[in-house]
Amino acid sequence: MILWIVIRPDHAVSALSGGKDFTLGFFRAWFIYAVGGFVVFCLCVGALPISGRIILGSDDERPEHSTAAWLAMIFCAGIGAGALIYSVSEPLSHLTVNPSVIDGSMEANTVANASRALSYTYLHWGLSAWACYTVLGLAMAFFSYRHGMPLTIRSALGPALGKFYDGPIGDVIDVFSIFAIIVGIATTLGYGMGQLVYGVHSITQLPFFICEGERPDLIWQLVGLALVGVTATVSAMRGGIKWLSVLGAWLFLAVLVCFSLAGQSGDSLVRLGGSLWSYIGGLPINATRVSAPDGSELGQILATWQTDWTIFYWAWWIAFAPFVALFLARISRGRSLRSFVFGCMLAPVGVCVIWFAFVGGAALDVQLDPEATVDLQGVVASAQIYETIRAIARPGFATYWSAMFVALLTLLMITTLNAGILAINSIAAAGAETRSVPVHVLTWGFAVTTMIGSLIFAGGTDAVRNAMIVGALPFSFVIALSGICVALSLMMELRRRWHADRQGG
Repeated sequence: MILWIVIRPDHAVSALSGGKDFTLGFFRAWFIYAVGGFVVFCLCVGALPISGRIILGSDDERPEHSTAAWLAMIFCAGIGAGALIYSVSEPLSHLTVNPSVIDGSMEANTVANASRALSYTYLHWGLSAWACYTVLGLAMAFFSYRHGMPLTIRSALGPALGKFYDGPIGDVIDVFSIFAIIVGIATTLGYGMGQLVYGVHSITQLPFFICEGERPDLIWQLVGLALVGVTATVSAMRGGIKWLSVLGAWLFLAVLVCFSLAGQSGDSLVRLGGSLWSYIGGLPINATRVSAPDGSELGQILATWQTDWTIFYWAWWIAFAPFVALFLARISRGRSLRSFVFGCMLAPVGVCVIWFAFVGGAALDVQLDPEATVDLQGVVASAQIYETIRAIARPGFATYWSAMFVALLTLLMITTLNAGILAINSIAAAGAETRSVPVHVLTWGFAVTTMIGSLIFAGGTDAVRNAMIVGALPFSFVIALSGICVALSLMMELRRRWHADRQGG
């Protein structure tokens, strides 16, 4: 597929775009109901009284990592880079168009609509996103650490596969997972490299980082990718993702503090409360409502918005699940089911909500300010965050602030690629621990980095994104089946403990 994109990019983009349109159109209801079901499943498992007593490992096992380091790795490897890339562009987009604007209940580009714009951002980056990761990660960790199965994707379906576990069906699941991980990472890093190069241009003001149309220069994107790829591979070989994640978490906090101090923090706090209430109150409806074309112009516009945003995000999180879920399972041995579910859902969601409220909120304040000297909605997406910093900070400090943001973006892309390499390596080795064989990590690091570079060079990032969405459809059934396997196993565990308690009594 990569050779096809590199050699015939126009043909590949056209064909894969057709596949994407079919997937997002025909299976729109399935994506909505599946992701909504994942959220309900996770909350129910976390609320079970027994979930606090079932350990992912032996009953007396203790966690390998401290809680702070564990949470830092969860966030930095899961959504960290994406939260930076879309921190400004998505709220600004929803300020202009969202379902409330489309149906006439809100007016575009107004202060009242700013809270609604953030609430739709929370919809896409909140519980639904992390539920996709948590269901699959919980299944892998449960069957691997408590039932002795290898830590790989097929283990999540072990009870369902039965005797076919070690056969071609299990092999196909694992191989397809590697494909999904590669295209998911390629999409994220492909978008991230553009923002990284533009950030360097914003700091240095050197013209050769940018080409016509304010687009980041291709050569410098490849240079940035090489830097990220080499660092991530070395880190994967040395086991350095924990320290990179902790450093990234502290830098993330520093950038967030800068936005909270330089922006209109009072307005941001008020907007945070309003948008969070709107998100939570509207979640049952927004997470289950399917906006299908009904022949009217309004119905068509609502369906198009939901396809372009909500269903696209659901497909993206599902496609990203093999990589993030495996990483979550790898670092969570010794945790209880409840701590795994709530740690992998509530903690990162809380960070995302605060991040978008202050960072995206600062951009909304600039856009709504009639005296502002910049129209952020008229700036290319890669530059919006840096123009926001320039608008709210003094010129000298804005340079240091932008440099800090670039360093954070680089760190989070390194941790994302690092975790992806480890996940691919584990799946390719049938779940065996192979970090003692550096050549395996080196091979995958070089291969994945080269693939991503080839796609950026050929302009095939959009084609890979479309392939990722198409691949999300079958994997959504894998996640759903893994949740069913966990539910059945927990029922058996409850029955076993109930019988043991009766016999003991």
